[in-house]
Amino acid sequence: MKLLTLTIAAYNVEDYLEDTLSSLYKSKFLDEFEVLIVDDGSKDKTSEIGKKYENLAPQTFKYISKENGGHGSTINKGIELATGKYFKVIDGDDWVNTEAFDQFITKLRNTDTDLVLTQHVEIYPDKKELIDMTHDIEANKIYSLNSKLNLEASLHTISVKTELLRKYNAHITEKVLYDDAEYVIWALYVSEDFIYFDLPVYMYRKGNENQSVSKKSMIKNIKMQEKVAYRLVELDKDFIKSISDNKQRVILKTIIQSVGGAMRTYLLFEKYDNSKKQFINFDSHIKDISQDVYNQLNSNKFISLIRKGNYVLFPLIRLVYRIRTKIKFNY
Repeated sequence: MKLLTLTIAAYNVEDYLEDTLSSLYKSKFLDEFEVLIVDDGSKDKTSEIGKKYENLAPQTFKYISKENGGHGSTINKGIELATGKYFKVIDGDDWVNTEAFDQFITKLRNTDTDLVLTQHVEIYPDKKELIDMTHDIEANKIYSLNSKLNLEASLHTISVKTELLRKYNAHITEKVLYDDAEYVIWALYVSEDFIYFDLPVYMYRKGNENQSVSKKSMIKNIKMQEKVAYRLVELDKDFIKSISDNKQRVILKTIIQSVGGAMRTYLLFEKYDNSKKQFINFDSHIKDISQDVYNQLNSNKFISLIRKGNYVLFPLIRLVYRIRTKIKFNY
């Protein structure tokens, strides 16, 4: 058994995939992990680059071609084919810090927690920023996810035991963007304990207008944001029955990011009436799915404020947010 499986979500990433794969190829421990390059129906030279690394180190790199099914489908395929004890996702336009990654592999040899957390760095065209999501969590110490924690997690920071994803039949929504949060919730749900290593393993590329997280893309793909947010609330509605309050609080932070992200996207809509109507419809549907989760979302200041007094502050909040994001107005 390999120590770690890394699934590379690869769709039309010829401009970036070389960086991704070379950062892993430089590792001193190629025999201890596997890289599944899951080509999601790319039309560019993604396959050529993937096959190149499969030929360079076939014991480590495996090129997998499949019909286009979206980001979530590449994760599902990875879970299906993984042989590693732990499972980690890397997007095809990101990469790893090879030195930190090798230290991570060394630590994984003596690790047996369900979940492992590391750091990630956001890389912009003109700067980089180390993101701290662990707050007061101590490195190299085992914690229970059922204890009271000030903890956040993201796709970039988590590695989870493969057997647990399979045991609980984890399945990520396909043919949508923004499914990262669903994967994170599954990883948290199936895990009982975790350890944090103070290592900046994941390099997260940001600042590209063509990325799904750009404001332009988020407006265009608001229906996908809605679908994912509804799915998270539905999952949590089921999970609440079987998890502790403390684990629920950690999961809720991820749901807040997804729901809050969709809400902020509505604020960017060009026409005010359409912006407010769709915002309220979205929020009402969250309530219809789960009153409990709807109420818990009020723990977030932005969500509770914009809901206040039957959305009486919506115009002001929209105005402020659009000024901050430099979006022009159309009333």
